[in-house]
Amino acid sequence: MGPESTTRQRMVVLAALYVSQAIPLGFFIIALPAILRREGLGLERLGLLGALALPWLLKFLWAPLVDRFGSARFGHYRSWIVPLQALSALSVLATSFFSPADGITPLVLAGAAFMLCSATQDVATDGLAVHNLQAVERGPANGIQVGGYYLGQILGGGVMLLLFDRFGWRPAMAAMAVFLALPLIPVLRFHEPASRGENAGARRRVDFAAMGRFLARPGAVTWVAILLLYRAGEAMALTMLNPMLVDRGLTLESIGLMLGLTGSLAALGGALAGGILVHRVGRKRSLYLFGGLQACALCAYLLPAFGFVAPLVVYAAAVTAAFAGGLATASLYTNMMDRSDRRTAATDFTLQQSLCAVGPLVGSTLSGFSAARLGYPTHFFLCSLVALVAAVLVARRLTARHAAPALEAAVVETA
Repeated sequence: MGPESTTRQRMVVLAALYVSQAIPLGFFIIALPAILRREGLGLERLGLLGALALPWLLKFLWAPLVDRFGSARFGHYRSWIVPLQALSALSVLATSFFSPADGITPLVLAGAAFMLCSATQDVATDGLAVHNLQAVERGPANGIQVGGYYLGQILGGGVMLLLFDRFGWRPAMAAMAVFLALPLIPVLRFHEPASRGENAGARRRVDFAAMGRFLARPGAVTWVAILLLYRAGEAMALTMLNPMLVDRGLTLESIGLMLGLTGSLAALGGALAGGILVHRVGRKRSLYLFGGLQACALCAYLLPAFGFVAPLVVYAAAVTAAFAGGLATASLYTNMMDRSDRRTAATDFTLQQSLCAVGPLVGSTLSGFSAARLGYPTHFFLCSLVALVAAVLVARRLTARHAAPALEAAVVETA
């Protein structure tokens, strides 16, 4: 990334890294709940699997270390990415020694280590992107980032369900280890350009106070509120979607095809489209327009919730909700990157990602209790309502006369 690399090379490296870091999320949030539900695990305990995403919530605590320390010879951020990628693959091999029949505890412990490596790799990858990408490349790059997330969900969620259903636990884990090892090829071949002198000096001054400085910027309160609310409804819906389909009589293979594969491909398309449209629609405007579209699209899950589980119905619901989710997330991440200072790239972007994960983490953790006590139809209606409220709040805050100049100033400052 920089003068030594082409746009194509930059995008290939980012795509490989963003896909790989989403694989564990796809497996533990999409595939494993369906597998454990078939083993008879209760909905309340399944919902608690959402807590495995905790390292993604807390990664801002060690993000300043990633900004500050690194090898200038090997590449500042690449010196973090390569060993973390290798550790992620090794953690999958450790997970293969357990199975769903052993209970949830060993899988949760192995998954926690897995998620820690993946979350820290994400900090370094985001720092690499924010620090080196040109402003005009951010929209397409965030389309790739969000699209890579959904492609990782295809591999970690849908493909893993299919492999587990046909070949069993250990072959599925071996395949996931290969998925995680493959991105090392383009990363090892990529040359990260050396930082300019002033940026290298600024890195030595990076500390945890950088997070406080970010939160003290104009418009920060408005922006934090948006981050906390924007994706909570979607997370509440996705966590209970597969268990609901299992309870409606669908097989793991059909769920993997309908949601893990088709749904994630639709989200991938939505993310890539969002990365392009965010510039044409406008960055702030796209945030509430795409968010409102996502809220409406989540209503499609009410059809299978009420018992309409014909393949065409489930496919249509999955494609509609996933495409809208990809649009909304691409817009959100582009705005997050705009508000990140190049000198503290990993810290600023990671802090925003962590704040953005609070709502989904709370929503997914409580989703099992909501579905068990309210029933699936009421639960999914609540998910859509949460997303709609978030979109309305975003529109009101971003179009308010006092908020617009502050938000615009932040974009100009770091563009």
